[in-house]
Amino acid sequence: MIASIVLGRLNGRLGTTYQQLVNQQARIVQRSKASVAASPEVVLKNGANVSKVVEDAEWNNAKSFDEMPGLRSVPILGTSWAMLPVVGAGIPITRILELYKLQFEKHGYIWRDIIPGAPPIVSTTRPEDAEKVFRTEGKFPERPGFETLKAYREKRIEQFTSAGILAGNGESWWNVRSKAQQPFLKTKNVNNYIPVLGQIAQEFIDRIRLIRQENNEMKPDFVNEMYRWALESVGVVGLNTRLGCLDPNLAPDSEAQKMISAANLSFAAVNELEYGLPLWKYFSTPKLRSLYEAQDFFTDTALKYVQQTLEVMTNRPADSDEDPSILEEFFIRGMSLKDATGMVIDMLMAGIDTTSHTTSFLLYFLATNPEKQEKLRKEILSVLGPKGTQVITPSDLNELHYLKACIKESLRLRPAAVGNARIIDKELVLSGYRVPKGTLVVLLHQLMAQMDEYFSNAKEFKPERWIKGDPEESHHHKYVVLPFGFGTRMCIGRRLAELEMWQLTTKILQNFKVEYHYEDIGCLSRIVNAPDQPLRFKFIDLN
Repeated sequence: MIASIVLGRLNGRLGTTYQQLVNQQARIVQRSKASVAASPEVVLKNGANVSKVVEDAEWNNAKSFDEMPGLRSVPILGTSWAMLPVVGAGIPITRILELYKLQFEKHGYIWRDIIPGAPPIVSTTRPEDAEKVFRTEGKFPERPGFETLKAYREKRIEQFTSAGILAGNGESWWNVRSKAQQPFLKTKNVNNYIPVLGQIAQEFIDRIRLIRQENNEMKPDFVNEMYRWALESVGVVGLNTRLGCLDPNLAPDSEAQKMISAANLSFAAVNELEYGLPLWKYFSTPKLRSLYEAQDFFTDTALKYVQQTLEVMTNRPADSDEDPSILEEFFIRGMSLKDATGMVIDMLMAGIDTTSHTTSFLLYFLATNPEKQEKLRKEILSVLGPKGTQVITPSDLNELHYLKACIKESLRLRPAAVGNARIIDKELVLSGYRVPKGTLVVLLHQLMAQMDEYFSNAKEFKPERWIKGDPEESHHHKYVVLPFGFGTRMCIGRRLAELEMWQLTTKILQNFKVEYHYEDIGCLSRIVNAPDQPLRFKFIDLN
């Protein structure tokens, strides 16, 4: 209700409702098509086609980029003053979603920002804009960010040949991505990891019983336990080995714990360095040095395990019928040692914080919606039976429809990141405004997904939205929720991440009732979303 009033006021202020804008553009398209049909010789003479004429008409009838709403830009700071205390909202970068909400309330669905030294920035909360950006991108979609990691790898040319799939762009990015994605896309490759990921999930259940307090509650640092599970899971894929992260006697100075610390430090440092004043580009700051030290540890560790995998491949009998691991397939497809090392580091960087945080958010939603938790538990027990150590098969997973719906709904509310972003390689009309080539377009999917105009009662956790044929099924625009991205830059490890979440969630609900009795858990943004409260879950044994 409140959202509808706000949107109505915004539309009134902006002068043109979105539906009016759509109708206006539709009339322009129809007039253009009619003109082309009436004068085909013009099209032939100029070598243009109908699509080009329509695009030109849309561009010519759109508002200029300067007319797009946005904050006043000041020297040196641009519009970043909005984050400062006193003169601005005083919102830290870790609460970036809150700043976006304020921008939306002030400007409407789309606005622009100016950051000195960066391309023009346009933020949009319209799925139609997201669709246009994604459907018009070229072979090498350019994604901003991770400039610090790119700079690190450029300085370590003896160890890296490219910035990798996280920080890279252009043809060098595609050279790595094209070799890496096929092993991840093959269903058989992913399914080969079902048994070992199930084993890791079972070990985590055992660890929960070991570390929980007398009242069945986790200590405030339980998120670190989630990191241990996530690293053990991604490590068995990326490093082709079991790291022993869930060992009850894991020492603070162990390799596994150092990798967890290096990943957390890296994300925090990248967030601080790249969203603050870019002093790191001109001289070595303490934060930059700590980032490079963490990356040095990642690089040395990854290289050690990659070389071990090469030795295993070299010594394997020629008549062996053993399926190659995903890491081995990188080499089979012609990836160099340097690129494979970079790829493994990217997998670890992308696979620890993201999977642990998204799974933590899922447990939070299940704990605070006990009727949904019980509904999911009934499905799990009906498909898999009571708790046990049985291996989950691919056919079992295919039957867990409500589990998948719960994960989708959790990712709608708490995705791994606030949104997606592209530096567009052609001029576009977005929400009726001309956006020039080279503009950084931020697609705010998390904000869209919390708007009642796209989802009824959008703040509620309602997995039934994702069940086909259910009375609560949502028929939203398909570009509102894209937690794994889109197109050739879609998350390469999506299937494995989902498999990890499926395995752990089923094991937990087979064994425990999950409760949470503290403050609501929101998001902290540090490149990826993180819980902003301690994960003090209660894991109560089922009778």
